[in-house]
Amino acid sequence: MKLQTDNRTRAIFEVILACLPAPMPVYLVGGAVRDMLLGLPVKDLDFVVPSDSLRLARAVRRNLGAAGFTMDDERQTARLILAQGTPSELILDFVSFTGTELQEDLSNRDFTINTLAVALDQPDLVMDFLGGERDLREKRLRAASARSMELDPLRVLRGARLCLAYQLTPETATLEQMRASVPSLERVSAERVRDEIFKIFELGDPDDAFQLMDSIGLTEQVFPEVRGMKCVPAYPPHVHSLWKHTRQVMRYLWEVRCYLGGGELPATHEFLREICEGLIPYAADISQSLNKPVQGNRPRWSLLMLAALYHDAGKPAAQTLDEKGRTRFIGHERISAELIGARARALMLGRAEVDYLRLIAANHMRLHYFSNEGAVLTDRAAYRYFRDLGEAGVDAALLSLVDMLAAYEGTLDLAKGRRELKAAQELLDDWYTRRQQVVEPELLLNGDELQREFGLKPDALIGQLLAALREAQASGEVYNKSGALQFVAKYLQNKTFHERNL
Repeated sequence: MKLQTDNRTRAIFEVILACLPAPMPVYLVGGAVRDMLLGLPVKDLDFVVPSDSLRLARAVRRNLGAAGFTMDDERQTARLILAQGTPSELILDFVSFTGTELQEDLSNRDFTINTLAVALDQPDLVMDFLGGERDLREKRLRAASARSMELDPLRVLRGARLCLAYQLTPETATLEQMRASVPSLERVSAERVRDEIFKIFELGDPDDAFQLMDSIGLTEQVFPEVRGMKCVPAYPPHVHSLWKHTRQVMRYLWEVRCYLGGGELPATHEFLREICEGLIPYAADISQSLNKPVQGNRPRWSLLMLAALYHDAGKPAAQTLDEKGRTRFIGHERISAELIGARARALMLGRAEVDYLRLIAANHMRLHYFSNEGAVLTDRAAYRYFRDLGEAGVDAALLSLVDMLAAYEGTLDLAKGRRELKAAQELLDDWYTRRQQVVEPELLLNGDELQREFGLKPDALIGQLLAALREAQASGEVYNKSGALQFVAKYLQNKTFHERNL
């Protein structure tokens, strides 16, 4: 079977061949060949040589002016990065054979669809020793060998990801290998597991992902807290069991994201369409912010999906019966925040990412209060909301909306849903169009002025006064400097009175 390569790739091949330290074959292998056959864009090129891969990588780096580093001295693995940080960024990995020849190297890889190879001096001809091209055409996932999962248990997760990405069905023997190797994931570093999880979150409807992961036995291995969630049945007003509800939340969140990114209105539910249409004025801003990382290179969108997975994880521990025999989950959001924080740290996420996840989980109920009849979202309430959550308040609002829908589904009182949607719209308007007025008003007095006007010392009281003043400005209680001075004077007077009467 022939492979068509573009001009950029051919030029890279020519540079690599010219940089060889000695006559030897060089092969492009793995996912790049697979995706080229499918006509998909390629962002990673993996090259294998019999030996001297680090030496070759250094020469190629000099000739291409690429960034680069050694990834693994033992396996002689190096990575080069072309056009780093741009839309045309391309990663080139170089590694020496595992074994003595190409076929042995390929048989040690994960799945047959990733064992296709191309010799750089014959770039149009695909080498297929293990039937990977046929498996790709017939949409079948097949392990490259009987020892595939044993060699690297992470391949269980990667196999699930490949099934989702390419709509593959695991053959029976491969599926059994994957199931048997799930416990061995404990031997894999948390960073590698984390990276596969976030790749899965980017693929599509997460409900499909969890159905597949459940069928393999992966879900509870990767997310142990799910075990307790699966034991909580549907309690009114929820129409789903807790695990089904959680998957529905993630599914609806995915549909909202697709629509905001330029997709079609979802046909799943009437109120979901209303949510999407109500978000139209903010679609571009929301999409842009969700694609930005909180920290490192993981987009906020992926973190929000993880937050959705854990938003009710605290319910099993919080479950109680009230005096009328009704099941309650009071304070579950606080426990959920603790659980997601611990899981995020176990997955080696950064501190800012952990803080973000905890914020979302702890505050996912906050918007629900404004679905009650007669509730009013004041400027003061909006200020306090964003004071506590910052930009994560936008994401928490999205989660809250789909959480309400997934709780009630067809039993949702549309008037109730629309009250919450209206509150969410008002919050988004405050964040995107009224931020200087409601969210971050410029203070009318600074710390130096407070010290000078009121004879104060530079201590914690200054911070308290400035925080109170900013809230008063945001709520419209104070709107000029003289009003600010009067507000501070009254604040100090009340503080003194309370202290004297303690």
